[in-house]
Amino acid sequence: MAPLPRTGPRHTRRIRRIRRPISHTGHAPLIRRMRRRYGPAALALLTAAALLVPPARAAAPAAGFDERVLFKAGQDGPPGEYACFRIPAVVNGARGTVLAFAEGRKGNCGDATDIDVVLKRSSDGGRTWGPLRVVDAGGGDTHGNPTPVVDRATGRIVMLTTYNEGRPDAGNCDAPCDRTPHVQYSDDDGVTWSRPRDLTRSLRPRGWNSWYATGPGHGVQLAHGPGRGRLVVGVNAETNVGGHGTANHAALALSDDGGLHWRPGAVDTHRIAPDGTFTQMPSELTLAERTDGAVHVNGREQNGMDLGHRDDAVSRDGGESLTAPFRALPGLYPPWSRVPSCRCGPAAGCCPRPRIPTGAAR
Repeated sequence: MAPLPRTGPRHTRRIRRIRRPISHTGHAPLIRRMRRRYGPAALALLTAAALLVPPARAAAPAAGFDERVLFKAGQDGPPGEYACFRIPAVVNGARGTVLAFAEGRKGNCGDATDIDVVLKRSSDGGRTWGPLRVVDAGGGDTHGNPTPVVDRATGRIVMLTTYNEGRPDAGNCDAPCDRTPHVQYSDDDGVTWSRPRDLTRSLRPRGWNSWYATGPGHGVQLAHGPGRGRLVVGVNAETNVGGHGTANHAALALSDDGGLHWRPGAVDTHRIAPDGTFTQMPSELTLAERTDGAVHVNGREQNGMDLGHRDDAVSRDGGESLTAPFRALPGLYPPWSRVPSCRCGPAAGCCPRPRIPTGAAR
């Protein structure tokens, strides 16, 4: 859940951006340009918009395609309970259960309203789904940014979330916004969950006092390299001094014991100038492990001076550090917000071949 524009010069400033529309039939030139720029890789940004829209009049897959709305206001939960659902996240449990999480927003669709973390489960690969259940009730406050990750060794599903004080209207959390990370887990594929536990002391460094967000989306468990078995989740935060933002932080959170304990790993900090300008603000970090064991991190870019509305970085040491600071991707045209990443290819099983390779040169 990325913050909407708030008060102060940094949040009211507007930067004019040029966005080139992409037609349904214009993918080939774009793909050629991306391949020339980034080289071959086993990653693709999976988006529901321009990048993966099939060509016009494309025939349906031989097996057919069934689409349904999993979360719908007025349909899920008690009558009138939820005004809308946002910030989805999906993972496959180690036993084959598919778990779909979301924020259930009450009263209005604001980012700082009364928000529950809700869940639906499917035991048949997504063909049918069980009823909505509440995993973490807001109780008047904001409990959101669900970021699940599965420990394949134990089957445990670990979920990080972020809390802040709720408000009855649709306004935003006032800056500096005190937001705190929490963790809970399920050992039965999401049927029951532990009580949330506060991770502020271990996972929010001193000075990250204005904004803090886990994910959202999914984390990863590393299958290769020095951090094999490690759980990795993306986070972003801000620093505020005297009512003014002074820095943006993009970071990786690491756990080497199945999600019981967490610590900060790689951190990339971008300073905010006195006039409120900054080069980048990587947020809403989404992760995928590449075939070479490196962790590819892709983020939303919001109001930075660098051209582009996505940026990325790579870690080659299990999330402990980044090979270079985040870079903007002006030639990549996915939606601005909430773009999950997934490793694609025959071995990954999520698509026949990578569509838009990214990050190969780093």
